[in-house]
Amino acid sequence: MSKGKRAGWLGLGVCALVAAICVQLVCSMVVMFFYCIAQGFKMAAAGISQADIMAEMMNSVGQITGIVMVVAGVLLLFVFIPWYYFGCGRPKISRELVGRTFAPRTLAVVAVIAVGLNYGINCLMLSINIAAPQALEKYNQLMEAAGLGVSPWANAAAVILAPLGEELIFRGVVFYYACRAVSGMKNARTAFWFANIFQALLFGLYHMNVVQGIYAFFIALALGYLCQRYRSVIPGMLAHLVFNGMSTLFDGVLYAWIPEESLLWCSVIGVTGIAVVVAVMALNGLPMAENKRNVAQS
Repeated sequence: MSKGKRAGWLGLGVCALVAAICVQLVCSMVVMFFYCIAQGFKMAAAGISQADIMAEMMNSVGQITGIVMVVAGVLLLFVFIPWYYFGCGRPKISRELVGRTFAPRTLAVVAVIAVGLNYGINCLMLSINIAAPQALEKYNQLMEAAGLGVSPWANAAAVILAPLGEELIFRGVVFYYACRAVSGMKNARTAFWFANIFQALLFGLYHMNVVQGIYAFFIALALGYLCQRYRSVIPGMLAHLVFNGMSTLFDGVLYAWIPEESLLWCSVIGVTGIAVVVAVMALNGLPMAENKRNVAQS
């Protein structure tokens, strides 16, 4: 395959990223506009002063952000389900695919990778927060503003819609185009990792902040592994759901046993979690990209 064709396939992956970001931005502007108009009229009719209206708007940022996340998540599904189905070789759902995807061994691998990633990344983040709290100050403010763990809208978007939509976008569409771009490379394993790193980079960029982008990159590497290893986006969706669910809904319970101010404990648990993920991936078999194959097709 010529360099121009390879670049073209990668360009299609970038187009998917741009489309996803545009959906997010348009949803943000539209929802914010109509929400502010509706709340403004409601409060004005109740005789609330302009200053109080503005204060109430600021207090409702988390709820508004959650609504934006839900609307954007639903719209992304409407955009990328047909894109994935019609643009990526029409992946087939067969009995063999379902059996392979939901086999006990597969589900065990998915669970271990999801839990290992969650403890690994979150404990390493805690370590950074203990050693240099100013480094994560803006990130922590961003998470609080999003209303995660508080707003039911944000929780639904993070735990349900994000795993579905983001896996379709990045491990479905982008990864498919990346694998087409490396088609014909002599070393199939190198080809896989090139494609996997490409989709992970775009997934990191999609989050549009440095801290989240960095750890999203490493999460995406493991999710790309699951997609290619089991030739389906479903294991990645399940792992993504478990990861987000742990962080969003159960962090208070799952991390209660870890001393929050212990840099040593957080570092050890974080490194152990990542090491477990790497070990499971190595023992479970490293996948290789196959020429012109839909990575999500049985």
